Amino acid sequence: MQNFAFVDETLDINITQSYYLSIQVSLNGLSFCILDPVRNKYIALSHQNFETDLIFDDFLNTIEEYIEKNELLNRTFKSTKLIWLTNKNTLIPNNFFKKENLKKYFEFNQKLDDLDEIHYKKLKYVDAYSIFIVPNQIANIFIKQFPDLNFYNQQIPFIEHTLFKYHSESKKVFVNINDEFIDLSITENGKLLLYNNFVYKTESDMIYFIMYVFDQFNLNTENTELILSGFIDKKASIYSKLKGFISHMRFNKLSEDFSYSYTFNQVPPQSFTNLFNLHLCE
Repeated sequence: MQNFAFVDETLDINITQSYYLSIQVSLNGLSFCILDPVRNKYIALSHQNFETDLIFDDFLNTIEEYIEKNELLNRTFKSTKLIWLTNKNTLIPNNFFKKENLKKYFEFNQKLDDLDEIHYKKLKYVDAYSIFIVPNQIANIFIKQFPDLNFYNQQIPFIEHTLFKYHSESKKVFVNINDEFIDLSITENGKLLLYNNFVYKTESDMIYFIMYVFDQFNLNTENTELILSGFIDKKASIYSKLKGFISHMRFNKLSEDFSYSYTFNQVPPQSFTNLFNLHLCE
């Protein structure tokens, strides 16, 4: 995706303290959007790619420089939330959750690096907690800029949105495509049947994981709907390849809980559904 910065003409730089800021960061780039809660309208959307294969110290410097030079990110906001985009997450049912066992839960199926901070959030529509990491150096950069910052993992808006929006009696499969991994969930009757993520290197890997889940849940590829979001559009080769296996596919739509600046029309709406839906996660 190319770099861009879309700002609605109604954004008032002098009253950002009344706006909500949502940020999404990964090793590959940084995106953010701004919500005007009075009109419930998103009025800014920006995306910046970072150079690939940067050593981590250079990556940290790149983030700091970008924040320093960005006028909007140097303002004060009423609320600031940040997604650290990573597949290092897990879900723990409410009945088993104890804060003092966070490290044990996480290390059961994930590797915890020395400088990883463990965070957690209770989900609204699932009886579970999301446990995830944010690298300490990343956290420090953003807390310095936004002292009241709340951290999230993309798992949270991904799951919460699908359960809030979709209440079909039939099973539906949701896939959000990130640069190096996919998030995948299955829902039925407003309940979460599966959440997992899969690291991929090739499009064949991605197709394999999706079809493996279809097979494990005995899902009919002729009538089970696959709903896609993330960095994918109809021009992407992975889209046409998936069409060869799954008959009913469509892109996730933007939440009708908000309105969106016309300036965003140049961006495929499914690209930033997690970022836009982050404000719904409290």
